[in-house]
Amino acid sequence: MKKNKQIIHVAVLLILSYIILFQGIGCYSLKEPDEGRYAEIPREMVEGGDWVVPHLDHVRYFEKPPLFYWTVAVSYKIFGINEWSFRFPNALSALACIMILYFALRRRFPEEVAFISSVVLLSSFGFFAMARIVTLDMFFTLWLFCALIAFAGYYRERKGWFLYLFYVALGLATLTKGPVCVILTGITIVMFLFTEGNLAFLRDLKPLRGLAIYAVITLPWIIAMALKEKEFLYFFFIDQHVLRFFTSKHKRSGPIYYFLPVLFAGLLPWSVLIPRGIANAWRNSELRLFTIWTFVVFIFFSLSGSKLPPYILPVFPALAIIIGHLIHSHWEGRIQQKTEITIYMVIFAVFALSALLPSIAAFDTYIHTVSEEAPVIMKDLRGFSIAVSITSFVIFCVLIVRRLNTFPIIFRLFTAFSLVLVLAIIANTPVIDRMNSTKELSAVINEKKTGRDIIVNYAAYDQTLPFYTRSKVLIASYKGELEMGSRYEDAKDIFINDNDLVALLNSEKGVFTVLKKKRLAVLQEKTSRPLTVLRCMNERCLVYNK
Repeated sequence: MKKNKQIIHVAVLLILSYIILFQGIGCYSLKEPDEGRYAEIPREMVEGGDWVVPHLDHVRYFEKPPLFYWTVAVSYKIFGINEWSFRFPNALSALACIMILYFALRRRFPEEVAFISSVVLLSSFGFFAMARIVTLDMFFTLWLFCALIAFAGYYRERKGWFLYLFYVALGLATLTKGPVCVILTGITIVMFLFTEGNLAFLRDLKPLRGLAIYAVITLPWIIAMALKEKEFLYFFFIDQHVLRFFTSKHKRSGPIYYFLPVLFAGLLPWSVLIPRGIANAWRNSELRLFTIWTFVVFIFFSLSGSKLPPYILPVFPALAIIIGHLIHSHWEGRIQQKTEITIYMVIFAVFALSALLPSIAAFDTYIHTVSEEAPVIMKDLRGFSIAVSITSFVIFCVLIVRRLNTFPIIFRLFTAFSLVLVLAIIANTPVIDRMNSTKELSAVINEKKTGRDIIVNYAAYDQTLPFYTRSKVLIASYKGELEMGSRYEDAKDIFINDNDLVALLNSEKGVFTVLKKKRLAVLQEKTSRPLTVLRCMNERCLVYNK
């Protein structure tokens, strides 16, 4: 009976995973800026053969370690270079998180806790989004979660392979996003052992042996980079880690409460259960490690001078376990707290009324100020909005009925809501495909360009442009995150100024220029030759000087 239940649970998780994580991941364009960046770097590895020094638009790029780039490059080698092969390793990482969570929890908790927790993670909006829009954070989350699960397994069972897995996972996490993983994991473990009154267990972690494993995984690339690139060590460790945390140099700062709305939105519809789940988990020694991890990651990035929404993705698996355990522990009972049900009703009432937003004059005015295409996109998403609104209204009506206020009902309602949301988003892939990408402009370039034509990005760097044109792109009057790489002599011909661009446009060379629409008139005034506007998309325009 237990075996049959496991088979059913795994089958359900795999089916849901295919729908939520994999369905249609090759059917929409790469999004600016992250997907363009993380797709182009491995493409240039495959094209140029340099798998040690990452390059972006043929410029040295030292911001992140190469493990994810290598993984995508291997995917390119196997499946060809396209959107699907780029996103496949990221979606596979999300699936690995789900299955590791499920099988790890089965060792310590009832089968149902493992299944519920896996569904909670899989159906969380932020997890779904980060599985389909690629950054390094899903890959990073996978290795951090492996390390956390491995430590928990070693602490409870004292099996040596858990300890080796722990150090291997830390090494792979470091090769994904840097040594911040050691800080987060180290603080969590020390705090956990302190609450357990067992700090002496630190000796059982065999730190010297662990350091050797960690060094074997991480040092070869670091040493190779340090020998080849003299600026690497300072830029990678000081600029990209120390200064990124302690300063707002990288212009990604935010208030101390920045991640509160991010976490609430990212863990929807389950986020309303976080406070109660954490209170429940803290009293359970089996769950306290995951609670401490959640606080450490959340507080660490809240204090950081650099903030982006995906940074707290590593707390999602831990919170899914906490919420899954809460739901299971109250499975037979009714939700007694009227305040809790009222909060659920308010949230779904807001979603239910969201379909009325376009009819509100103030909202319509705001949408017109966002961008020229925003009103059209909102109109095209009308069906999506109605589907979410109707589903939310049905859930709201169910919540009104007091006898239906049970955790099994809540679990099924929230899961159904997530599925409707996911399916509605997938159904609107053609709308998503038009958002924030240079794919259509690149298609025009590819159709018209000859081997002698030049492609220029003016006053910006659109990172999907090199990927879709399969060409080196000159960057005029802008450096951005390529500033460090621009200092190298072999990158000098990629960065040009306004005068250089005007000279190119006035020459006999064919020049395709991608720029913001608002800069079009200014550029035309500077050139003696008329510029032909070939296409405008997402407030970007493509012009040609012939």
